[in-house]
Amino acid sequence: MSDRENQAPAKTEATASGASAVAQGGGVAAASGAVAAGGDIYGGVHIHNVPPPPPAIAPPKVAPTRLTHVAEDLFGRETDLAKLDAAWADPNLHVATFVAWGGAGKTSLVAKWAAGKDLGGADYFDWSFYSQGTREEGSASGEPFVAAALRFFGEVDGEGEKIASSTMSGWDKGAKLAGLVARRKALVILDGLEPLQYPPSSPVAGQLKDPGVTALLRGLAAQNPGLCVVTTREGVTDLAAFHGGTAPEWSLERLGTAAGVALLEKLQVRGKRSELETLVEDVAGHALTINLLGTFLAKAHGGDVRRRDRVKFEKADAKVQGGHAFRTIAAYENWLGGEQVEGSRQLAILRLLGLFDRPADGGCLDALRKEPVIPGLTDELIGLDEEDWNLAVSALAECRLLSPSPVSGEGRGEGLDAHPLIREYFARRLRETNPEAWRAAHGRLFEHLRDSTPNQPATLEGLQPLYQAVAHGCHAGRYEEARAGIYRDRILRGTGDDGFYSTKKLGAFGADLGAVACFFDPPWRRVSPALTEAAQAWLLNEAAYRLRALGRLTEALEPMRAGLELASRSEGWANASWGASNLSELELTLGDVPAAVRDAEQSVTFADRSGDAGQRMINRTTHADAWHQAGRRAEALALFREAEGMQAERQPAYPRLYSLRGFRYCDLLLAEAERAAGREGGAGAAGAAIVSESREALREVEERATEAIEWETKMHGAPILDFALHHLTLGRAALYGAILSGTGLAAARAEIESAVDGLRSAGDLPRLPWGLLTRAWLLFLEGDPAAARADLDEAQEIAARGPMPLFLADVALYRGRLFGDRAALVEARRLIERHGYGRRLGELADAEASSWLRLRSADGSGAVV
Repeated sequence: MSDRENQAPAKTEATASGASAVAQGGGVAAASGAVAAGGDIYGGVHIHNVPPPPPAIAPPKVAPTRLTHVAEDLFGRETDLAKLDAAWADPNLHVATFVAWGGAGKTSLVAKWAAGKDLGGADYFDWSFYSQGTREEGSASGEPFVAAALRFFGEVDGEGEKIASSTMSGWDKGAKLAGLVARRKALVILDGLEPLQYPPSSPVAGQLKDPGVTALLRGLAAQNPGLCVVTTREGVTDLAAFHGGTAPEWSLERLGTAAGVALLEKLQVRGKRSELETLVEDVAGHALTINLLGTFLAKAHGGDVRRRDRVKFEKADAKVQGGHAFRTIAAYENWLGGEQVEGSRQLAILRLLGLFDRPADGGCLDALRKEPVIPGLTDELIGLDEEDWNLAVSALAECRLLSPSPVSGEGRGEGLDAHPLIREYFARRLRETNPEAWRAAHGRLFEHLRDSTPNQPATLEGLQPLYQAVAHGCHAGRYEEARAGIYRDRILRGTGDDGFYSTKKLGAFGADLGAVACFFDPPWRRVSPALTEAAQAWLLNEAAYRLRALGRLTEALEPMRAGLELASRSEGWANASWGASNLSELELTLGDVPAAVRDAEQSVTFADRSGDAGQRMINRTTHADAWHQAGRRAEALALFREAEGMQAERQPAYPRLYSLRGFRYCDLLLAEAERAAGREGGAGAAGAAIVSESREALREVEERATEAIEWETKMHGAPILDFALHHLTLGRAALYGAILSGTGLAAARAEIESAVDGLRSAGDLPRLPWGLLTRAWLLFLEGDPAAARADLDEAQEIAARGPMPLFLADVALYRGRLFGDRAALVEARRLIERHGYGRRLGELADAEASSWLRLRSADGSGAVV
C-alpha cells in the first residue's frame, strides 16, 4: 500500500465529524531449553536475538491466575488429568490443546489440574482470552496478552518490556516471546482461544487471526522445555503439522453418564438413579448445563429431579453452541422473574453482564447503577445499598451464574464475570426484548469510559477502556461520536503526520481492527449507514490497512473494493484515487499483477480528475511499480520520471522522489545491477559494459537513498518504515557493488542489518520479506548457509500465510540460485509465469542456466541432467 495508506482523506475528514495463585512445589528449576542469541528457526517461526538465560538460577515466578468459571470438583475427568500429567512429564510434548464446545468444562479441567500440580519450581502464567472479548465480529486481539507475557517472561533483564513497548510486528513479538518462554521450564495456559480464530463458517475455520499468538504457538511447538496448554472451541489448524508429535490436540469428551450422575448428586439433586441418568443423557453430558440445571433444581425445587420438566429441552439443538445451556438459563430467568424483589435484582444483574463481552469492572457496573434509571433494566438496582447488592451477587454465585472477576485497576472496583454462554444469552434477550434499554445502557457505558479515561493514554493497556468505549458507543447507535471523538481523536491522536499513534508508536494493529470492526455489520462488507459516506469510506480504508498489516490480505480486499466503489459512485475523486492505488498495491502483494496494473492506471485517472497535485504524483509511482513487477521496464521508467518531475514542481527543495515512492524508484534502478550480481561468476559473467552501467546505477541509488534520509529527518522525522526502506536500498547497493567489484561485505552488512531491524520495528509484516531475502544472500556469501536458509524459511512462512505469491517466487528463486536447488527453480518458474511476474524472468533464466551448467559439469557426460 502507499505511503499515505493509513491517512484519512484530508479534505473530507476535516468536514466529517478461581484460586488466586497456583500451588507450586518447592525447589528451584535450573534454566533449560535456552535459545541461542542470533536467531533460530522453530517450526517456521524465526526466534530472533533472544537474550541468553540469566547466568544465575532464578527463583520461579508465579502469575496470579486469570482463569474464572472453575468448578469446585471435577467428575469423570481422570483420563484427561492423566494426559496432562503425562504431557508435563514428557520433554517431547510442548503444546497440548483441548477442543470442546463452550461449557464442556475445559477451563475447570486445566485450572483445577494446574492448581493442584507440583510444578517443581517451574514458572507459571495463564491468560483467558475471554477477557479480550468474545464477539466473533469484534476481531479480538492477542496484543494485550503478548505484551503482558513479554513483561512477565522478560522481567529479569528488562528485555520483555523493551519488546512489548516497541512497534515491531505482532509476529516478531510472538516469536521473541516464544524464545523467552523457552529459556526455562514453565507452564503456560491459554484459555478460550476461539475469539482469535476464524469461526466454523469460514473457509479457514480454526486458523488463528492473530500473528503474535500464531508465532508463539508455532515457536513453542518446536522448542519448549515446559508445556503450553490451550483450550478452545475450534481445532488450531496452525499447529496441524505438530499434532502427531510435539503438539497433540485432544477432544474433551462429554461427561459420561456415571460422572454426570455423580455431579448431580454432589449438587444435591434427588431422585431415582434412572431419572438422573436420563437427565444426563438428555443434555448430552454437557458439563455447564448439568451444573446449572442441578443447581437450579436444588435451589428452586428442593433438588427434586422430577421437576426437571420446568426446563424444556425438546427444542434445544445439541449441535449448536449453547443449545441445552440456553434452555437452562431460560429456566433460571423465569424462576428469578417470579421471585419478587430478590429475584428481580438478581435478574437485573445478569442482564447488566449481558452488556459486556468480557468481565465487567466495578466502575462500569457503578455507572449503570446510578440515576437516572434505565427503564426495564436498572429499576431494581437504583439506590440499592452495598449489602443488598452483595447478597444478590452471592446468591447468583451460589447458582453458578456469575463469579468475581480478576479485573483490577484504580477506580475500577470489584468486577463480576459470567460464563460467555450466560453473557451471550442475556445479551440476546435484552437486545431483542428491550432494544431501548440496550441502547441506553451501552450509551451510559460509553459516556463512563469516555469521561473516566485519560484523554490520550500512552500504553496499549491504557487504551483498552477507549477501545471498549468504541464498542459500547456503536451498540448505543452513537457511531460518529465513537468514530471521531474516541477512535480518531483519542486512540489514533489524529490522522496527520503526527497521528495514528496506536499503530505507529504501539503497533496495535489488532486492537485497532477490533475497534474498527464495531462499525461494520458484518465485517468487512458494510459500514453502518448511520455514518456519512465520507466516514464510511475512511473506515473501509482503516479496516483494509489493518487487515493488510496483520497479514490478513485476502480479507483486506473486500473493504478496499467497497471503499473504492463508494468513493467513485459519489465522484469523490481524491478518495477514489487513494482507494484504487491501495487496491493495486494489495493486488500486487496477492500476486494478481495484471489487476494491479489495471487498477493503478485507474488510480492515475482518478487522481487527475481530483486535481490533487500530490495524488497525481504518488499514483504515478504506484502505476510505475506495477509495470516494473510485470517486467515492463520502459513504461515504469517513464512514469517514475514523470512523477519525479511533478515532485520537483511541488517541493523544489526536495526535487527527487523520497519515502516509499523513492524506494520503489530505486528498486527499478537497482534491477540490472541485481541481475548482474546474481549471475554465476559475478562481474566476469556479466560483461564489462553491464558492470560499468551497474556501477553508475549503484552510485545514483546510494546518493538518492542518502539524500532521502537527510530530507525526511529534516522535514518531520520519517516513520520507522521509511528509514528501514532507505537503509535496505543502501544495503542492496553495497551488496551488489561488493559482488561486482570483489570487495568486502562489511558496509553491506551494516546497512542490511539496520534495514531488517527497522522493518521488524515498523510492525508491517508484509514488507519484512524484502529485508530477509537480501540478508539471506549476504549470509550465504559470508559463508553461513544455515543462517541464509533460516531467513529464507522465515520469508516463506510470512509469504505463505499472506498469501504473497511474488515473495514465494522470490524465495524459490533464491533457493535455486544460492543452493543449486532445481526443484526450487521449477517452483519459481511456475509462480513467475502464473502470476505474470515478468520482472524476475531474466534472473530466473540466469539461475536455470547456472544450475544446469553445474549439473552438467558434475555429471561429466556433457548432457543436461
